[in-house]
Amino acid sequence: MQRSAFESSQNNARITSSSKLVVDETYDLRGLDMVTPDQIKPVGETPFAENFRMYARDEDDTRVAIRTRKGSSRITTADAETLSTQNVATSTGDLEFSPTRIIAQPFNAGSTNALTRLDFEVKKNLGATGHIMIELRADNGGVPGTMIGASSILSSAVTDTYQYLPAYFMDAPNLVNGTQYWALLYVQDNGSNTYHVRQTADVGALDLESTDAQITWSSLGVSFRFKSYMAENDGVKGFARYYPSNGNKRTLMAAGGNLFSAEDNGTVTNIDSTLNAGSEFVRFCFLNDKAIYVNGINAMKKWNGTTVSTITGAPSGASLVKVHQGRVFALTEKVLFRFSELYDEETWPSVNFFYVPEPKSNDPVTGARTFQDNFVIFTHETKHIIYGSDISTFTRKEAVGTKGAVSDEAIAVDRNNIYFMADDGQIYAYNGSTDTLISEKMEPEFAAITDRKQVRLHLYRNQLRVYYPGPTSSTNDRMAIFDITSAQWFKDTGRQVIGSLEWNQDDANDLIEFSSRTAWMFRGEQGYSDLGKPIDFKYWTNYKTYGSGTSKKRVKRFRPVIRTVDADYTLSIGKDMDFADNPDMRAYVVTGGGAKFGNFLWGDGTTWGKKKMISKKSAMSGRGEHIQYRFERYGVETPVELYGYVAQVKVGRPK
Repeated sequence: MQRSAFESSQNNARITSSSKLVVDETYDLRGLDMVTPDQIKPVGETPFAENFRMYARDEDDTRVAIRTRKGSSRITTADAETLSTQNVATSTGDLEFSPTRIIAQPFNAGSTNALTRLDFEVKKNLGATGHIMIELRADNGGVPGTMIGASSILSSAVTDTYQYLPAYFMDAPNLVNGTQYWALLYVQDNGSNTYHVRQTADVGALDLESTDAQITWSSLGVSFRFKSYMAENDGVKGFARYYPSNGNKRTLMAAGGNLFSAEDNGTVTNIDSTLNAGSEFVRFCFLNDKAIYVNGINAMKKWNGTTVSTITGAPSGASLVKVHQGRVFALTEKVLFRFSELYDEETWPSVNFFYVPEPKSNDPVTGARTFQDNFVIFTHETKHIIYGSDISTFTRKEAVGTKGAVSDEAIAVDRNNIYFMADDGQIYAYNGSTDTLISEKMEPEFAAITDRKQVRLHLYRNQLRVYYPGPTSSTNDRMAIFDITSAQWFKDTGRQVIGSLEWNQDDANDLIEFSSRTAWMFRGEQGYSDLGKPIDFKYWTNYKTYGSGTSKKRVKRFRPVIRTVDADYTLSIGKDMDFADNPDMRAYVVTGGGAKFGNFLWGDGTTWGKKKMISKKSAMSGRGEHIQYRFERYGVETPVELYGYVAQVKVGRPK
């Protein structure tokens, strides 16, 4: 029987798929690029990430793609740190706190200074785990408000008997005398069981507790023991490493009106208390086993490892001091350099001077470095090269590279390049002939710096470290790193560090950092907290289109590939759609499994051993045209070690 034309057309019609499944397996995760649009961004680079590093730099580091940055540990006690407010009243029992129970105690600041430490008398129940988290919060109408500082006490330091244990505040927040603040205690989210702080009698029924993550607070009717310590609120203004020939090495650190000598064991001695406290900087150079220093106000001084003395023949009020070709050079006016006799810092002949670039120039000198055996002098607008070794041979030539530097602190040099921040807020590498822009990918971040004179550069392990203040800070609290080998950028936040230096090879090349809040010295690249402060790790991918940017996508399966660490923890994983910045974040438990201490029976199903890598599924919902994946963790000693991820994405037809 003949079929109708209608029947024939219906049966022969080709059925086309309305969607397809795309597998995205990504392991080449890289550093920051805050400029290039997501659709053409170099493979693996991210538009937003904080407190992370790419690949391993030490033999004991796991070679994952992305990991949480390391933190800092304390070397010295903050200068003039003294006991302030405390509660040491008679004990009336044990006050519990845990991962789900937060307790808070108000206290009034005893002076207007920087809070550097809080001590609590604590113990833990048998079998309790997790670090004690401590927050310092402003008062908000009788309850804890904005967090202004954070720290912790490691679980390993807490025993089953009471003892006072310190929590150090790298933030060193400035407190106002007589103003009320809150100290909060709880256990990190990967902990279990309960801890106790020594309870005291009711002193006003002001202490509070919260069991719903600080959404609501209720009265405890008791107090608990604590001690607070405060130090001078004046950050480090200058620092240098002193290597005399007798081997009696020291670290010099200037703050307020003082110059300190710090031994490697943390012992600090005030060697000069006569500096003008109003100076903005203290700068150093070294000649004949002497540390020579200036601050732009006082007379030039020197320290021979024992005694401080004024260099009587030197120009007073110098703002810059350098040693080049065995002579001390001092900038005494905006464009005038004077220099000493050869290897003689006490003798300064009246004819030993020159101007850069000329006597009445309105382009002041900002810094100088010895480079390729020449004296390179930076002005605000450009740079000049001084050739020669004495008054008869010195000649000046303006450099071909035309960018200048914002300050002497914003300059760093190695064998191949001088790195510096120019007046446009960007960072360049000068190789002796040309300037090369290296900070283009960080342009929005550096352009937001309001006071570029605070920027400090330091080269450490083939990485350029840039310390600077964030948009809302008056002190250095951020750091960007440029990895010279990979040409990748990283950004750190929440670190009150003014700058750093490196102890030489005899000192194992340790990284030494200095507080921007008070006279305090740290050792960098240590552990995974900042003196106990949690590290806020964030890594977001670029927005992916999976073909057409006009087709809708849905993530059917998402598997982060993560290396487990010693302590289990919860990672926040999620995605954002179509640049909405309204991500759907889910808790993802990072655990290698395995048996823990306890009672087991053979054949009861207990898993022995622990997985080193996991790739469990993480749920994701919603549809959109552009997809960004996010990984976040705020915690102490819980580093994220991310190999990459595998996503199965259902892609619809382009519209």
